[in-house]
Amino acid sequence: MSKMTFVVEFEDGKEPPVSSRLDVAGGRLVSVLFGDYRDDFFKPEEVDVVREALYEIGVDDVDDDVHSEIIKKAELLTY
Repeated sequence: MSKMTFVVEFEDGKEPPVSSRLDVAGGRLVSVLFGDYRDDFFKPEEVDVVREALYEIGVDDVDDDVHSEIIKKAELLTY
């Protein structure tokens, strides 16, 4: 089964009602976040801390591809 993510912005107080039985364009609602998903993103300086920590671990302790992928994902979570 495939999943899609949509981010829709509503004016405060004009959000539609949401329930677990909500059908959306022929699909079934499985997850809702009431807030801005970017609030949990890393700030650039936090990404630097994660990157430095990963380099401290060293590529000898973590597979090179895994190491690169973690850094790439951390940078995607930057606001």
